[in-house]
Formats: sequence, structure tokens, C-alpha cells
Amino acid sequence: MILAMEEINAAGGIKVGGEKRPIKLEIVDTRDQEPGVPTSEVLLSIEKLILDKKAKILAGGPVMSEVCLAAMDLYPRYKVIGLISAGCWTPGWHKKCGSDIQKYKYAFKPSGNVIYWIKDIVGLLKNIKERHGFNKMYITVAEAAHAKAAAKAVKKGATANGWTVVGEEVHPLATTDFSMMLREVKKSGAQVLFIWDHTPESLNMIKQWHDYKIPAAAIGFVGPTEDPVMWQQTKGKVAYLVEWAGEGGTLPDQEITSLTKSYFNAYKKRWNVEPRGTGNVPGYSVLYIVKDAIERAGTLDVDALATAIEQTDLMTIGGRLRFDKSNHQAIYGDDPKETLVGQQLQWQDGKRVTIWPPKIATGEFKLPSWMK
Repeated sequence: MILAMEEINAAGGIKVGGEKRPIKLEIVDTRDQEPGVPTSEVLLSIEKLILDKKAKILAGGPVMSEVCLAAMDLYPRYKVIGLISAGCWTPGWHKKCGSDIQKYKYAFKPSGNVIYWIKDIVGLLKNIKERHGFNKMYITVAEAAHAKAAAKAVKKGATANGWTVVGEEVHPLATTDFSMMLREVKKSGAQVLFIWDHTPESLNMIKQWHDYKIPAAAIGFVGPTEDPVMWQQTKGKVAYLVEWAGEGGTLPDQEITSLTKSYFNAYKKRWNVEPRGTGNVPGYSVLYIVKDAIERAGTLDVDALATAIEQTDLMTIGGRLRFDKSNHQAIYGDDPKETLVGQQLQWQDGKRVTIWPPKIATGEFKLPSWMK
């Protein structure tokens, strides 16, 4: 968001009527991802931002789903725009928004949710089944609501495409030794190991999977492993891991739209790291959504802006951005000319390679060398 702000201001700012004005970010840490911080305290920090700073447009979080859902009720109370551009992966957001679109007309979600991500993963699994004849999967997820929901969704989608789930396991948060589970995977005859674990400790699972040469391709969401430094930090043990890597537009060599490459290079130059993960793409894009809406509306009136945002049709670094008018959720799919896209990478020869969806892929899925 800071990068987008700097770019917009360097170009003269946002045109409001006949005048160009700079945009300013007032940044507050709501602490909603810290253990033990009550929802009420997070909401107070947002209210303080609205009342003390007179903010009329909120962007970013809160990130935790439970808090994000509660924060939706602040928007109509204070008549402010709320754009969730990081976290809040629950489909409950657009269900709540769609349940009373007039009440929640100021709420928008330009980022994705777990339903979109699992559809992408199921599509890749279907492709792997067709190419390699695989049909057996083992599922392991962390003891967390979103992880168990992901397991349920991928099981439903995979079995509908002919996969058999030969084992399932839910492991406690902060588990560090996965050797027993991996032995079960090997005994089960699984050809794919589906993982959903956001914790730093999940990296241990991948290291052990590599060391034991488990004959099942590892696919899913393994918290730390999308980071560009993971190859060096694990001494190459992330090789062949397939990792869901958030909203499209953050991986090397991608040209999803004409904006993707310039964003990647600008981000790397500004922060001295490559972009990664959820939040980067919609966080950057959200300021351009605001700019576009203000310039089309020609005013800072909140009701006019809500109408303009609802009508957004904008090409971004991650694809074409439009909102479902019934629930204000950004529309995701597999064709960046028509929708926003998610992305899946595979670690190959020290690099993060986009392998799915096909229209943005820069390489193809490879089996682990010990499975060939």
C-alpha cells in the first residue's frame, strides 16, 4: 500500500473534480492476529482511527476472520468505506455482506477466500490425475478452523474427480515432529500428500518429507514455504513442493497483465525483497481502486464512492477486477482477462515457478525426483 501511495503521489495524486490531491495513509496496528487480543479491543482501535483521524476509507484488515466479520458492522454505523485487502479468508464475509447488501453497501472485499483457493487446487489435482494416473491422497491439516475447512473442501472436490482419500490426520498447532504421520502416508500408498498448515513449524514437515523421500507429491498450503529465501534456509529441501501462493502477481517471470512485471520490479527495488503471499497484490491494488472510484465519482462523498466502487472494472497486476454486486466480493477465476486469479508455485531448481492455473503458468508440475 505504501508503494502504491508513493506511485500515485509521484504522478500528482488523485483527481477530485478539477483538482489533484495527494493521498495519505494513516496506519494502525489493530493487533488482531496477536494471541489473546479480544475482538472488542480491535474494534476500538478501528473506531479510534475513524473518530480521531476522520478516516472515511479503511483498507487492509482486520485479518482474522472473526474480527473481520465483526468490523463489518462499523461501516454503516460510521458511514465509512471498508475494503478488506488482506486475510479474512472466510466465505462468511460475502455471505454476511450479501445477506443485507443495503446495510453493508460500504463493505468491499478485493481479496480472495478459501473457496477460490480450493477450486484452484482441485483443478491442479484433476490435471495431475489425468497426466500421471494418480488417484490416492492423504490429507494432513493443522488444528485450526480454516485448515479443517480446507480439508473438507478439497476432499469433496477431489473425490468428485475420482480421487480416493486413503488417510486423514489433524495435528495440533506447533507440532514439530511429523515422522509418524509421514510413515503412515508411505504405508497408505498415497501418491499425493495434501497439506494445509499456516504455522512456522509446518516447515519441519516438508524437511522430513524430503529427508524420508516420501513417495507422495506434497501439495497445499505450508505457511513459510512461499518465501523467496526458503531454498537457502532449507538447503533445497523445499524442492518439488507445490505451494498455494496467494493472489496472482507476485512470482518471478509472470506476465499476468501488462502491469505485473513492472509491479514486481518496483516492489523489489523499493523493499529489496520479492513480493510474496496474500495481501501484497490486493494491498497494492486497493489504492488504485480508490483512485479510480474517486476520479469517476468526482467527489469524496461516501455514498457516491460506494456506488463507484461497486461498478469497478479495472485491470490490475493480478487480473481484471470486478465485484459481484450481490455481495461485494471480488470475482476470481482462471482467466486474468476476465477475473482476478490465484496462483500455485512449485519449487524447481531453486526457483519459485508458477504451475497453475494454466493461463498464467511459467512452467509445469514436476514429480519429485524420487517418484520418477
